[in-house]
Amino acid sequence: MVSSKARLRIAGFCAAVSATCIVPGLAQAQSTGADQTQSRADVLGSDIVVTARKREESAQSVPLAISAFSGKSIEARGVQKIDGIATFTPNMTFQNNPSFGGAGSSAAIYIRGIGQKEFLPTTEPGVGVYVDGVYVARSVGALLDLVDVERVEVLRGPQGTLFGRNTIGGAISVTTRKPTNTFSGSLQAITGRYSRMDAKAVINAPLAEGLYSKVSIATFNRDGYVRHLVDGRDLGDTGTLTGRLDLRWQASDALELNFAVEGTRDRTNGPAFVLHKVNYQSKIFNPQNLPMLPPGSTPVEGSYVVNPPFDAPTDNFTLLHNYFATLLGGQPCLGFTPYSPQGSGAACFSDRFLVGSHATAGTGPQYSRNDLWGAQLGADWDLGPIQLKSITAYREVHGNYARDGDHSPFTILQLADILTQSQFSQEFQLLGKTADDRLKYVLGLYYFKEKGNNINTLDFTPVTFRSGGRFDTESYAAFGQATWSPIEAVDLTVGLRYTDDRKSFLPDQEILVDKTGGALIAASPNTPQARILPFVRVHLNENATTPTATISWKVTGSALLYATYSKGFKSGGFVQRVFPARDSVPTFSPERAEAFEIGFKSKLLDNRLTFNAAAFLTKYDDLQVQVFTGIAPVTKNAASAEIRGLEVETRLSAGSGWFLEGSLGYLDPKFTKVDPAATEITLASSFERVSKWTISAAVSKSIAFANGGELTARGDWSYRSGAFMDALNSPELFQPAYSLFNANLTYEFPGKTISVFAAITNLADKRYLQTGVYGSSFGLYEHLYARPREWSAGIKWSF
Repeated sequence: MVSSKARLRIAGFCAAVSATCIVPGLAQAQSTGADQTQSRADVLGSDIVVTARKREESAQSVPLAISAFSGKSIEARGVQKIDGIATFTPNMTFQNNPSFGGAGSSAAIYIRGIGQKEFLPTTEPGVGVYVDGVYVARSVGALLDLVDVERVEVLRGPQGTLFGRNTIGGAISVTTRKPTNTFSGSLQAITGRYSRMDAKAVINAPLAEGLYSKVSIATFNRDGYVRHLVDGRDLGDTGTLTGRLDLRWQASDALELNFAVEGTRDRTNGPAFVLHKVNYQSKIFNPQNLPMLPPGSTPVEGSYVVNPPFDAPTDNFTLLHNYFATLLGGQPCLGFTPYSPQGSGAACFSDRFLVGSHATAGTGPQYSRNDLWGAQLGADWDLGPIQLKSITAYREVHGNYARDGDHSPFTILQLADILTQSQFSQEFQLLGKTADDRLKYVLGLYYFKEKGNNINTLDFTPVTFRSGGRFDTESYAAFGQATWSPIEAVDLTVGLRYTDDRKSFLPDQEILVDKTGGALIAASPNTPQARILPFVRVHLNENATTPTATISWKVTGSALLYATYSKGFKSGGFVQRVFPARDSVPTFSPERAEAFEIGFKSKLLDNRLTFNAAAFLTKYDDLQVQVFTGIAPVTKNAASAEIRGLEVETRLSAGSGWFLEGSLGYLDPKFTKVDPAATEITLASSFERVSKWTISAAVSKSIAFANGGELTARGDWSYRSGAFMDALNSPELFQPAYSLFNANLTYEFPGKTISVFAAITNLADKRYLQTGVYGSSFGLYEHLYARPREWSAGIKWSF
């Protein structure tokens, strides 16, 4: 029987092969769509037009800290997925973070120290992701495959005026290529280590006068790198099929409509977590680790008398498992003299399940399945002095996930998640110029509606229960921004946005099975069918005003100085993971950030050298920090902080085919206030997932041959200083500083329609943490390492 993963691979390759057979005959009568004059070094060094301020401008003319990458330059850098841009972007972290729930394609994005790692729909991201102007509300599905992209813009710092809610750290804007009036396209196939088989096909075809279409389809397939010992499957694999249809209608010289529909199907065996360490300590049961005496024994100084049910270690479910197995099952899972929290019996949890960084001994279900689709309609109407824009969009996410968090044959920590989410958004923009183009402005209205259901089934040592519930969000916003040029070289920009958020949550949470038997846990609260939270919808209303102000000075035609002030906020929400029972739903308030920034941008040496820098201070209040205060992680407004930082980006087209680029980011985040109730962090705590230093450098060399062919070699290096993977700053979840090296080689045949390429990622085979999880109620430290060294090779045909 053919597996679903195999069917996915076959479908993708059939699509690519079919296109390969059909297109040559069609392309013979068409002019080539490939650029036959620009070298790959030129592609990397060229300036990029961006829409960071809702109008088309050169990236170098925008008084914002922005890293912009064209689709061709992304390809030249060897980036296949959007998280790869973090390698070249200062002060940015972009990880695939399954976190506690096990969603296999979930983005954890941090810019300038601000972000969010959790995918729960009742918690908002700190960095907004936009595709063709459409906000992607959920981090599940935000780890985008870059199939046919025109450009990617990374805006650093709060973007609360033009982009709005949940851009407190910054925004990532992805713009896809529009269909054109020329028949063109490309076909690409890649193979590599871990049975990698990727294929992409893009076909652009005019349908009629003023009506153009584009179809993009891709499949990405790769085996995992952690062995699931019980059945031999690989965890951390890739199995994605994605496609998109674009239609562009130029109804008149003044009106253009763009319609797109897209879908993605992910099927994997689940994230590549491994068990790193076990903490058997309990504050309830034998906290001093003394030699033990059986229940009913006469107390002896220097010993501990077991006292069931009152000393059941309910603060450590791994130890509780051995407690149950010893006192109920008669297994030697607790050593008495000397004391040992683990034993050798078949029913005992012990360190024998620490099977290394390439395997897991878990036997519970492991899978991650996502289905995403969306449609959008954009309208651009040019009325001369003003332009009207409309962006209407709808998206859906359907996810099903499960993972074994105890990495053993036992049921200590097993999780399953079902997520359904839909969103609708509508944005109107009015852009114009007046006063001899000295005043430029944009006004807008925005509406967002989201609803869905997230059901978590949690199977622990003493209890099985259902968590989660139904969520609903409505957001309204009005915004405006204007730039005035009082004199030719000076621009003054002011903007303001008002946002009104209305949220609700209906918890559907109850205890399903009490495994304690009512005997070994005193006053067990685990009554089956009892509600953990009242089955009552709760509401949360918020509003925020987020201004911005910028002054910029064009010192010369190629040098710009600027200073900017901005505010941003990230919405509050509900804590949906709750245990034991409560009489009300815990909530948390919005985060708020106020940023001050100065910077400069320059093009030097006849525009061959780009050198940009920025320094900033961010005042960060009401931080939403995820901490383990019990069985499940909860989010709290735990602190305030200040973040100081510096960023430098430079690119040099040195001539003779040489291209060099580099970036440097420095962050100094410090807590200035910590809520006394938040005992998990202190003023001395480090921000999670935030490196003080991020540095990158790369060099490319293109060699043009007499026959018209071109060979380009590229090597890049990136460095990140150490960072903790959790707010508790657990030493076991600390990733020390590390460097990564990548290299690729591309040969473009004469005419530049066919190219072959090869690449090596993680050249030094560095093992480093991508994420880590620790729950104090389980005593289990889990690591998820990034992929090891991999080679790949491929061929691309452009026509």
